[in-house]
Amino acid sequence: MSEKITKEMIVGDIVADNFNRAKVFEHLGIDYCCGGKITLEEACRKKNLDPDKVIAHLETPVTEGDAPNFSEWPLDLLVDYVLKKHHRNFHLHHEELLSLVKKVENAHGEHHPELHEVRKAVEESFEELDSHFAKEEQVLFPQLYEIYAAHEEGRQPAPFHCGSIFYPIQQMMLEHDATGETWHHIADITENFTTPTDGCNSYRLMNQQLFQFFNDLTEHVAIENNLIFPGFIKMEQKGA
Repeated sequence: MSEKITKEMIVGDIVADNFNRAKVFEHLGIDYCCGGKITLEEACRKKNLDPDKVIAHLETPVTEGDAPNFSEWPLDLLVDYVLKKHHRNFHLHHEELLSLVKKVENAHGEHHPELHEVRKAVEESFEELDSHFAKEEQVLFPQLYEIYAAHEEGRQPAPFHCGSIFYPIQQMMLEHDATGETWHHIADITENFTTPTDGCNSYRLMNQQLFQFFNDLTEHVAIENNLIFPGFIKMEQKGA
């Protein structure tokens, strides 16, 4: 059961406890992902919202949806989910999405020059994410699995060349922040992925897919920042 929400709770923790609450924050324009490290009271103050009304909205049955109860998943299963959903989807589809962005830029860039900036931002973000995911897959996640296995088997984990997972996790979170800023910028210059009246079907498809990618990226970062990373840091400390 989800714990009672208070104004002093961290926004990211509120979503980590029940991912269906993400829809409420999205509707209100509250960042629960990279910007989710502040209290609900502070987040509401920035948006000129009444925190008591926001809490009431968060606690209504409307926020009970079909999002998995990630907070109750074992940590190794959360890593599996991130790898098999988010990383796999990126590797399979990001080149196709970038090709679509370039196609729309070539067709509509003259009348919608913001598309040049969209293409540049998406292209740079995909290059950075490709590197980011490689570091998680090749360096960090294997050690997370080792820590989990050691915890389950009641032994010390094998030595890690970085010493503690704290340091690569800090780097991953910094990269999350940078990626979040990029995609919020993309959302701003596309007016939240809105297709103009003269946009063709490819333009609409591009915005739909960019919007879906942004949502998936937000879930990916929220799971790592609010559940996987703090959970494994605690597990590593207990085994030290």
